[in-house]
Amino acid sequence: MKGRHAATAHSLKADGRTYSETVSHADSRGSKQQGRPEIPLGSLHVVCIGMVYAAMFGLILWRIYWTPAPLPLAAPATQFSEARALQHVCKLAGDIGERQVSTPALDTAAQYIKDSALQLAEQASKRHDLQIQVRQEQVTGSVLMGLLGLELANVYQNLTNIVLTMTPKGCDATPAVLVNAHYDSAVGSPGASDCASPVGVMLETARTFIANDDIHLTAPVIFLFNGAEETLSQAAHGFMAHDKEASRVGAFINLESTGPGGPDILFQASGGWTSEVYARAAFHARGQVFGQDLMDAQIIPADTDYRMFSYDYYGTLPGVDVAFLLDSSAYHTHEDAPHRIRPGTVQAMGDNVVGAIPAFAEHLRKQAAKGSPPAPQASSNSVYFDLCGLWMISYTASTAKWLHSAMLPLVLLFPPPGVRRAAMGKVAGMCLLSMLSCLALPAAVGGLRAMLSGQQLIWFSNHLAGGFIYTPAAIVGAVLPCRLAQRQQMTINSQVAGSCLFNAILAVILVVVGGKVAYSHAFWSAAAYISLWIVPEVDSALGLAAALGCAVFPATSTLTGILLLATHLMEKMSMTGAPPGLLLWGPDAIMGALFGAGTFVYGGFIVPWLAHCVRPNFKLFSRGLMLVSAASAIAASLSLETYTAKTPKRLFIQHIIRASNTDQPYSVFAAASSDATPVDVVLTGLTLTPAEMNGREWLPMYPMHDMIRGKVFQAPPPDPNLFAFPPTLSLISRTPHGRVPTGRGKGGRCISGETERLDLQLTLPQPGVGVLNVTGNIQGWSFSDPMPKPYTKSGPVQRVARYGGNAGSEVWSFWVDLQCGEAVSVDIAASFLTKTSALQSFVDQTPDWIASSAMTTFQSSWTFSQAGQCDGIMYY
Repeated sequence: MKGRHAATAHSLKADGRTYSETVSHADSRGSKQQGRPEIPLGSLHVVCIGMVYAAMFGLILWRIYWTPAPLPLAAPATQFSEARALQHVCKLAGDIGERQVSTPALDTAAQYIKDSALQLAEQASKRHDLQIQVRQEQVTGSVLMGLLGLELANVYQNLTNIVLTMTPKGCDATPAVLVNAHYDSAVGSPGASDCASPVGVMLETARTFIANDDIHLTAPVIFLFNGAEETLSQAAHGFMAHDKEASRVGAFINLESTGPGGPDILFQASGGWTSEVYARAAFHARGQVFGQDLMDAQIIPADTDYRMFSYDYYGTLPGVDVAFLLDSSAYHTHEDAPHRIRPGTVQAMGDNVVGAIPAFAEHLRKQAAKGSPPAPQASSNSVYFDLCGLWMISYTASTAKWLHSAMLPLVLLFPPPGVRRAAMGKVAGMCLLSMLSCLALPAAVGGLRAMLSGQQLIWFSNHLAGGFIYTPAAIVGAVLPCRLAQRQQMTINSQVAGSCLFNAILAVILVVVGGKVAYSHAFWSAAAYISLWIVPEVDSALGLAAALGCAVFPATSTLTGILLLATHLMEKMSMTGAPPGLLLWGPDAIMGALFGAGTFVYGGFIVPWLAHCVRPNFKLFSRGLMLVSAASAIAASLSLETYTAKTPKRLFIQHIIRASNTDQPYSVFAAASSDATPVDVVLTGLTLTPAEMNGREWLPMYPMHDMIRGKVFQAPPPDPNLFAFPPTLSLISRTPHGRVPTGRGKGGRCISGETERLDLQLTLPQPGVGVLNVTGNIQGWSFSDPMPKPYTKSGPVQRVARYGGNAGSEVWSFWVDLQCGEAVSVDIAASFLTKTSALQSFVDQTPDWIASSAMTTFQSSWTFSQAGQCDGIMYY
């Protein structure tokens, strides 16, 4: 053979088989022996790769579920005790039970927390260096919010916050640390983990500070127990907007939960210093910045009080968001009960908070002493992650920018020995194919399984099944494009270098778009680069050993996040919605793609090594893995149930009451699923008569209303006298507004082209929550300034306001401004947690693997015409 890139054919033996391998010399320049043949690695080396990766996987999995030993009731008073914290949890979630805005149970919970705080204040009376104040506040207000790409005015009235302020002697002028948790629960849930356990943590933490005078607080600490988070963080906004102590807060720690399984993870942070201080001070610090990327992108339809405090959103403060993450299948269901809280998880959060609060206080004291201004918003981002749950690493956005971008110029300017830039760039393109096929193949397996079996989300009740269905297919997808590199005579050095370049490029792209998970790709790039300099020879067992050694750090630093994210999303998939156009098999395909993404990131530059080691038996290897995926999919479909009593399906049920032309109101049941499994599956065996849908049944769920699928059925009439009267909207006055008096005509009427104000009053039979959808060319309203962006798919302009309140909020007065002479319509969906007997009977008939959120809803539409009066009421 002739030419610059001549190749030599070698007959080699590996694993007992003889095969021919063509090795290019083009990428061997700089090696000690030009033209030296590559030594094929075989099954034993594949086993070595598998053992190393399995060991890292096992270590990370064990560390994720590790918890400290929970301390009993008899533990020393100077230490945080999980058992003492759980006493509060059992009272709130066990004795009191469900605690929703508008219910008496929420008032009972507030009184219990206030009494507990007053007992702590009494205990603190012996401390002359510590002052304790306890107060209850009622907040009323509104905030303009955005969620899932939609805007709304979030309006609240008579919500209750309990505030415990702990001020060390001589620290009155120092900015305070705010520690927050909410004590309300979601509809249909006693809320043991969400969020009674963080409330218990706060009460026990305050008690520990009082009992232990060795804990030196250098700034005030404000414990905020807020009474309305499930209604889109209304009470937290009330504190920030109206509380007299809000202006003295310097930083915050928000405590949350998405499940009773722990561990507590820092997943959002604002202010470059907050995550660093938490990482240093929390005794069992864990953090994963992928959560912040997900929350910022609003990929998961969820939110926390963090947004009301953080200056990255609606607040003015730096701070952190820490939450229990796992066992989300119980989240917002009746299964979120005290018995399900995993032992040790509350102890871990308590230890972390006890360590973090004094450190936050000390940082604020030092800032105040220096006269340092608050950090600008531009420097608010930080990158943080933990290694095996043992060490948490955090660094600022400015450090992350150059650290995550440094590998690209380094690789391009100083390529690894024996590797040409052209070959490296070519392999980088193949790595892109590897990533895409790694996502596509498991997605295809998942979608195909769901289509053929007719069962969606089969892995919801058994996560191990999901791993066996998706992971083998993802591995095959990752190594397939490596065969192209091998057929084009690319050495393993070139393939590893190409992976190095690809990850460097990916890291830079993520830096540019603001993705904080760029660290994982930057670390993989650096590890590949180092491995090629350690052993610059062509492939050998020593080269593989060097590669595996270099892979340990990037693999362990990313695997914790991958496992937490995969588990969390599998558990949360039952409440992430089923938007229009999403096919029934869509979530299974999406989960397959997510498994593929995790496999690709965890594999890093070891993927080319794996493909290299299985060259003699590639077909057998790939077919064997695909057989495992197929067999697992078949076995899961035949033997598993998607939902169980421990992993229930969420079902939203409304008894909707509408008016009719007769004296008898028209009533229907509306049942909807929040995942891809059709509601028909749930209602099998129930005798129900379908009714006509009007498309507005799920307006109370705004802005999630487009993410759920449901059906409507005929229902018995509501119980007489259960509600004294239906919600009523009254026009109090209609007066000229704007350029007055020149805008007035005869008789005080406004002139065409000017504006007029309609003063309206919504009267409810009892406190509740609901939605007002205002249709018309309105110029302003009292709910928010500015108004939300219109919610209009087609037709007239519509704007939405959500409302919620406790006792005393039966009357809502508001105004809208509109052009003189124009009409306006107001659609009302007023929901109450008081169940009709028919609704209760419906709920009782559902199987035990259903978690119901049920409410009674009055729907109506009110139109106010040009003449200034109500043209009538239409219940729809």
